[in-house]
Amino acid sequence: MKRTLGLVLLAVIAFAGSAYAVDVRITDSAGIEVLVKEVSIDYGGLLGSDKDSEGIRITVGDASVTTRWADIQSLAVTGRDDRAGRITVDIVLKDGKTKPAQLLRKGRMKLSGKSDLGEYSIDLEKVKKITVVSAK
Repeated sequence: MKRTLGLVLLAVIAFAGSAYAVDVRITDSAGIEVLVKEVSIDYGGLLGSDKDSEGIRITVGDASVTTRWADIQSLAVTGRDDRAGRITVDIVLKDGKTKPAQLLRKGRMKLSGKSDLGEYSIDLEKVKKITVVSAK
């Protein structure tokens, strides 16, 4: 009985630790800033959802990378090439280093979460800057 209780407690702690919540300040292309809590990005397409709440998917050269919110201080859009379908960004990491990258162009690319006014949703293409306020 004690062993079963211990395993159940361990499982509960493990699943509670996997719940990932991040709060960010979004600046959109109109210059409006909104605090958004419990952020996730949906990269899904017609066949379903592909949500990621642990980070943002970028490309660096030929590689795809998920940069965790816990490692990011801010992300700023530095350029757009609509013909090539590229959005270039500079990511400032928590250690102060700045890394150039591109947003991964896949699926919906819709950032969503909760704001003071209610459910918040924005296309990543309309985001100008993301500042991480807290990452748990």
